[in-house]
Amino acid sequence: DTIKATGMARLAEKGEFTKRAFLNSKIDLAQAEATGELIASTSLSGIAMARNMMEGVLSKKLDEMNNALSQLLTDIEASFIADDSEIPESSVLSCMNALLKNIDAYLDGAEAAPSMYSGIHTVIAGLPNAGKSSLFNALLGYSRAIVHEEAGTTRDVVKEHICIDGLDFILCDTAGIKITSNGPEQIGIEKTIEALKQADLILYVVDATKGISKDEHKWLSLGKRTILVANKTDLNDGDIPQIHGIEVVKTSAKHKQGIDRLFQSMIKPFPSETPQVFIERHIYLLKKTKAAIESGIRAIKENMTLDVVAMDIKDALLLVREILGKDINEDIMESIFSKFCIGK
Repeated sequence: DTIKATGMARLAEKGEFTKRAFLNSKIDLAQAEATGELIASTSLSGIAMARNMMEGVLSKKLDEMNNALSQLLTDIEASFIADDSEIPESSVLSCMNALLKNIDAYLDGAEAAPSMYSGIHTVIAGLPNAGKSSLFNALLGYSRAIVHEEAGTTRDVVKEHICIDGLDFILCDTAGIKITSNGPEQIGIEKTIEALKQADLILYVVDATKGISKDEHKWLSLGKRTILVANKTDLNDGDIPQIHGIEVVKTSAKHKQGIDRLFQSMIKPFPSETPQVFIERHIYLLKKTKAAIESGIRAIKENMTLDVVAMDIKDALLLVREILGKDINEDIMESIFSKFCIGK
């Protein structure tokens, strides 16, 4: 306050130092956004993705795409003016197919990337006394949740963070699902169902001695992906019926059996390589870029004139430039930096 009272200083605005670096062309907008994502990251995966983008890994590739689109647009427009500058449609098509292949590579793993950045929201669910809390403790490697032979001891969502082969999971132990219940137990079950709907991964636990009933099938599809965990196989290693699209892993949480296999099944659906694109704005704009290039390719194949193709190429170029922050709308820029901490 004393320094501020001199009139020679003021409080820094949100993201001001990163914004200055962007405005002075020290970094591009994608790198600036990555700075904010690195500060906000709470997972090893998130840190790795943000650092790669900060170092310009994606920016370099987008710069190359920007240059390729600019050159292609220039060549097409030149062909409208001078007869000796005619450009073969096959050459345009080849260039656009190469760009499309590059975009697909950039978007590889993008669907799972936002979850990987923040930690994969993993919900352990099932009927009461299926061994959910025992499995939760076995995955953590220590006792965190209450385990008791009496059903219904978990009435709230218990969360912990684990890392498997560099991939972060937010484990949530939930109340057992019952069709009929009331009071505090009913509130816990409602929280379980809400958690299932938000889950990136569901570990649905069934008692191997009892199997899974048809009434339980409706819970399996609430999240993005599900693994069926047949627990208590030390008591009964019976067959669990296969459900289309859902992997079954047998475990005995009590004796720590099958846990390593379950770990491998948990990481299998997610990219083994660090995704290049993970910020929602970038994913959205790259998908629009892809759509514009695909539109241009269709136009060529449908024997439309190159002036029509040029419009699609121009659209794609503007979208790539928007990711990099070239000719960026002032409102969009302010919105991006308003999410930063003060200063930074």
